[in-house]
Amino acid sequence: MADYIDYYSLLGVPKTAGESEIKSAYRRLALKHHPDRNQGNKSSETKFKEINEAYEVLSDPQKRKLYDQFGKEGQQGYRPPPGGPHRQQRQGPGGFQYQHQAGQGGASFEQFGDFSDFFKSMFGGAQGFEGFGGMEEQGSGRGQLDMEAELQLSIEDLLRGGNKQLSFSYRSGRKTESRDINVKLPKGLRDGATIRLRGQGREAGGRAGDLYLKIRISPDPRFEIDGDDLRVAVEVMPWDAALGSEISVPSPSGPVKVKLPACSGSGRRLRLSGRGLPRKDGSHGDLYAVLALALPEKLSPHQLDLFRKLKESL
Repeated sequence: MADYIDYYSLLGVPKTAGESEIKSAYRRLALKHHPDRNQGNKSSETKFKEINEAYEVLSDPQKRKLYDQFGKEGQQGYRPPPGGPHRQQRQGPGGFQYQHQAGQGGASFEQFGDFSDFFKSMFGGAQGFEGFGGMEEQGSGRGQLDMEAELQLSIEDLLRGGNKQLSFSYRSGRKTESRDINVKLPKGLRDGATIRLRGQGREAGGRAGDLYLKIRISPDPRFEIDGDDLRVAVEVMPWDAALGSEISVPSPSGPVKVKLPACSGSGRRLRLSGRGLPRKDGSHGDLYAVLALALPEKLSPHQLDLFRKLKESL
């Protein structure tokens, strides 16, 4: 059995932490250890994967409940029902899973690398937990042929749109059936939305049910989603904030040069029109750069003296 991992300690939060506290801790650590800021640093790369795994569990109420209930017991040989709490509660005749086809881009549970053995032992691996737990019983008739699953997308997936290639398998009696399908991502997708794929469910008696994909947006340590808009924190030096400057603002499509007005205080928002999430009508939300004043880790005696003189002159 894999060794127990304390996800709360990884994020530096108590076990009583609420959603906002967990999210805040994750964003702070993810920004600190993000690969873009620590290129070639294997230690930060490992830490980044660990905190993403911790957030993946603690930000999901059902996964967190399972982890809190059975995490430590797992060391003594306990293993929860295959597929996690969804399957335990909604098991139907057969189990549905999906995974992204290699080379198709986008995000999945594995977007930051393999999850730990402990995660896999608790939740059945990266591909074993994302489904809703098999076909849900819906009485007799065509409803029994429908299947449901969870599809994780990144912010880049929402902006790029297009098609997503999926490969999934499910049990049909004593046999395991496999199928490859192309999913067209419609505009305006948001977390919690559902894509219905007609005729892509279970087949029986010359009929086919539907496949329902529940959309989950993968957390991004750089950007925060606010409806159709995105927010990103941007650090600026005090002299740039005071005098005005040209700064680089991260965006999902790459950095954007923006003119910073003079006398810009911490917390000021700069609006980048049309660089947010796509809407159903083809328009886009906005990207807001939220300014945060920063200082170098060390200041020379001369620089400190200049700050003293500035303070005295105010």
